[in-house]
Amino acid sequence: MHEEEIVEKLQKLGLTKYESLAYITLLKLGPSKATDITKESGIPHTRVYDVLSSLHRKGFVDVMQGSPRLYKPVNPEVVLEKIKEDFIEDIENLKAAFLDLYREVHGEDLPEIWTIQGFDNTVERAEYVIRTAKHEVLINTPFEFLKLLKSEIRARKDVLFVIISNFDEVPDWLQGSNVILARTGGAPWLMASWIIGDSDYSIFFGAIPKDKRREKFYSFWTKSPRAVFQYMHWFYTIYFDNSEVVKSLDYKTLSKPLTLVNIRTLITVLRQAGLPREVEIIGKLVDTREPVELRGKVVDYEYTPLIANVTVEADGSYWKVGGINSYVEDIEGEKFILLE
Repeated sequence: MHEEEIVEKLQKLGLTKYESLAYITLLKLGPSKATDITKESGIPHTRVYDVLSSLHRKGFVDVMQGSPRLYKPVNPEVVLEKIKEDFIEDIENLKAAFLDLYREVHGEDLPEIWTIQGFDNTVERAEYVIRTAKHEVLINTPFEFLKLLKSEIRARKDVLFVIISNFDEVPDWLQGSNVILARTGGAPWLMASWIIGDSDYSIFFGAIPKDKRREKFYSFWTKSPRAVFQYMHWFYTIYFDNSEVVKSLDYKTLSKPLTLVNIRTLITVLRQAGLPREVEIIGKLVDTREPVELRGKVVDYEYTPLIANVTVEADGSYWKVGGINSYVEDIEGEKFILLE
């Protein structure tokens, strides 16, 4: 990287041009006098002491007292890591503050539904969904696009994948014990591709561009739990339920507890793992909306295009547990934790 580029990047981190030049000069010279820094960097002598004092306050320079006074550059890895930590903390604090402002007016989380322009930007968002998921990732897309997500999928051994594609055979990188694969059964590919992470994020798009005009490609990015759960419903009822499962979970080797957020994903796993299974449910009572935690055994399930629920036996009682938006069940489940 050229020195001009380094100066530009340091300025983006909050340094002035003179501060950037002084720090670069110290990295080249090592501990130095102010006069030496002036000669090497071109910083005016009348400004150099103020520049070095500012760099000291910002953590880029240590001052070695003596006669003459020497200035020593702080290890770049140390100072940049500190900036990174502070920057991330500031972003998280801003996110929390913005959400609080929104909730004060609207009483709920800020929904995000955006149009993403450009094929490369769509790929980046799909990778982000996989990288940030905590529990489960649902993917329905042609193998041509799925291959672009290879490295992100391989890197996540700690989430459950349910993947539908039009592959002829299962590649090695999809052989993980945490992966369920289904071969499309003729579902309308042009209708939609989905990459869904938990109830947090989803990205949706149509046909993959065949020409070079990828900057004209559009996809749709959603951060809204209610919307994402609707997309999960369509993922299963339109695509997965009309496809052929070609690779099941290796349930015995999966780390437990196994947490899921979608009732249809839970039932898909139970079909492969078998019943009964010890489970913990976190959710709300449908009638009163009171929070509830239920621990027991799943002894049965019901699964149709309209209904998906499990029956849990706990302390001699039987509870019907559904997913988000449940209205005929006893409990609206938000998290399903398989314990064995």
